[in-house]
Amino acid sequence: MNRFNRLLTTTSLGMIFVAQGALADVTPSDVWQDWRDYMQGVGYGLTATEDLSGDRLTVSDLRFDLSSDPDQGAVTVSIDTLGFVQNNDGTVSVVMPDAMPIIVDVVPNDDDSEAVRMALTVNQNGHDMIISGTPAAMTSTYSAGLLGLTLDAMTIDGETLDAANAMMKIMMTDVKNTTRTTIGAMRDYSQNGTVAAVTYDMQFKDPNEPAIATIAGTSSNLMLRADGALPLGLAQATDMATMLQAGMDVSGTLSGGNSTMTVTIEDPNSGNTSAAVTTEASTLTAETSTDGLSYAGTRQGTTVSMQPAEFPFLLSFAMENAAFNLSGPAMKSDTPQDFALGLNIGDFTMSDMIWGMINPQGNLPRDPASIALDLSGKLTLLADFLDAKAAERITETGDMPAQVESVSLNSLIVDALGAKLTGNGSAVFDNTDADNSGMANPAGAVDLKLVGGNVLLESLVESGLLPAQTAMGARMMMGMFAVPGPEDDTLTSKLEFTRSGSILANGQRIK
Repeated sequence: MNRFNRLLTTTSLGMIFVAQGALADVTPSDVWQDWRDYMQGVGYGLTATEDLSGDRLTVSDLRFDLSSDPDQGAVTVSIDTLGFVQNNDGTVSVVMPDAMPIIVDVVPNDDDSEAVRMALTVNQNGHDMIISGTPAAMTSTYSAGLLGLTLDAMTIDGETLDAANAMMKIMMTDVKNTTRTTIGAMRDYSQNGTVAAVTYDMQFKDPNEPAIATIAGTSSNLMLRADGALPLGLAQATDMATMLQAGMDVSGTLSGGNSTMTVTIEDPNSGNTSAAVTTEASTLTAETSTDGLSYAGTRQGTTVSMQPAEFPFLLSFAMENAAFNLSGPAMKSDTPQDFALGLNIGDFTMSDMIWGMINPQGNLPRDPASIALDLSGKLTLLADFLDAKAAERITETGDMPAQVESVSLNSLIVDALGAKLTGNGSAVFDNTDADNSGMANPAGAVDLKLVGGNVLLESLVESGLLPAQTAMGARMMMGMFAVPGPEDDTLTSKLEFTRSGSILANGQRIK
């Protein structure tokens, strides 16, 4: 995973100059120095040849050294030439070729990993980049009719893969981006970008295997909004813990309209497999600071279809709405900090073909299903898990990186197959009395309610999906844990947890 993250980061660096810049009266040297300060300030090594002639600064043979941690090997990115030209109005134009080659080298530090070299090309058409402002407050404005990234060649451990074995093309149209930066105690920035459409096409094949994997897709109306503050100087860019301690505070939202993605695996031995996903709209939000990490996402109008090799027909399902949220502390602390987890899947439906496989009798309700979960609580972070060395120690020792202090089930809803389960409750943990595994006994209660459970069991038995004896056992268990409610086919249960480790169901001890 670390290697994949490094590869993803380095390939995207080829486009850094279209989104990162500096805001009138700036000179080419001011702009280039700001870019150097930014890259070196986050721990990257940088070498280049500079040639200032009149009102033009040419920077050639750029080399970015991303080997911030010797334990993870070395990664370098090389770019041929950039030009910075002084304009009469006090602004600076950044001149880039229509086709800008980039070389990415990944050299591992162990014999088990393979060295990788990628030859990439950033393609631009109708592009323009203007830097205005002052050396301490710059605005970078970029636009392009077309912006793309192409994988020209890949070499793995000395073996060069041709286009049939490794192919990648990413193309964006009508690209606009504005980035404002202000240099003070921190590097404060705000960014706004839009892309009318994105298309991508990838194909990968192990030369020693017959299977070929192809991925293709499109996205429209992408929008990026980001702002934050970055430390001016750090020893290692990949050391997130150090960045946070130095005051890093960033947030951003990426949203998009209609999108499609298809995945095809052609395998003459095991058969072909394909899948397709379409979405009407989506958002992804991320926030990172000393207060914690937070992620949230939404999707509307998602449909998924699959053609497994072992099935002669297409399987498909859809979700009208889907959302998640996850937040928690980022820094070690002696005091409890908040965490939260949420999941919402609304109006989930399956095709008649799937229903025909599961329930050919047609006696199960096929109404859209929904699932919703809302959890929150407090935990104490015992180690800086974002610190690479601390994370390695946790993995080696197996120690718990955090201890849960309290959990609140704010809401649980499972509505499917004609039955509905709801619940809520809370519990606190006394970590001074944890067992050898580090788990502490909870003290609290959870209230549950099930409507339509018996009818569902009967339908499952009638359809042959559930043996009658299993259904009888399930009814006996429900009789132990639940009591009838005031409405027909309704069961309620109050589960209580005591500090001594006992569990009570509706006042009766079951453990």
